[in-house]
Amino acid sequence: MKSFMKFVFVLTAAVAVSAFSLPSVSASEQAEAVQSPNQTAAVQNVSSKEQVKKVKQKKTKKSKKKAAQVVPASTEKADTYQKGQASHDDGLSVYDPEKDAAPSEGLAIEETNFHFTEPLLVRPKTDMIVIHHVGIPDGDTSAAAIHRAHLANGWAGIGYHYVIRKNGVIERGRPLAVVGAHAYGENYHTVGINVTGNFDKEVPTDAQMKSLTELVTALCRIYHIDPGPATIVGHRDVNSTDCPGKNLYRLLPQLRDDVELNIYAEKLKGTHLLKLKKYETEKP
Repeated sequence: MKSFMKFVFVLTAAVAVSAFSLPSVSASEQAEAVQSPNQTAAVQNVSSKEQVKKVKQKKTKKSKKKAAQVVPASTEKADTYQKGQASHDDGLSVYDPEKDAAPSEGLAIEETNFHFTEPLLVRPKTDMIVIHHVGIPDGDTSAAAIHRAHLANGWAGIGYHYVIRKNGVIERGRPLAVVGAHAYGENYHTVGINVTGNFDKEVPTDAQMKSLTELVTALCRIYHIDPGPATIVGHRDVNSTDCPGKNLYRLLPQLRDDVELNIYAEKLKGTHLLKLKKYETEKP
């Protein structure tokens, strides 16, 4: 009997010790342990929805960032609804080459006579010149190639007024007098010049810079533009873009100075010739 009582006492003590040595379980763990299969599925579903939402937010942020960095060189249709952009509703007349053609630049321009899929509108004023690059490494892209590419995008045709090739040849894009499609929201008062190449990776040729200087000088003379940082600009100055590339953009201050010097020289030459002519007339 004593042995049996001793056995019961030892067994009871062992059970008590085991109860005190069990690991503690938190309230959340207990709830999770008794959670039904439907409740578990619901939690997993909510978690999946939250993950999908986070992924969509990341994609949206990336898309917005990309849209801010990349601006199309020519946005014909989008520009129609951009504030300040010329359209039929602005009362602008459709371009007639017989009566609306701009004055001659006085330079050798290679004419292209492109066909455009929409009527071109006469630009109401001109007070700015925007410089672009093609953005293709070592690319000597022709005006014809750009015209085909812009047509393929569903636009009316080439958006630039001029294209300057590597050898300095200036090719006609759009007629000078019409509204361009090269600088989003700024086309109704600007002339667009595209210098072929990617000037984030290369530098313009001497022939290109010479032709660019002569062309911008002629445009300033035709439209009475005072050359400066507000009138001779890079595409990046008016839109969110890297165009016309860092290596061409850094040359713009020198371009402005050279154009200003050319205009001054032309005025000085004109004044000198007038004085000389007057002297010849008054000479006894």
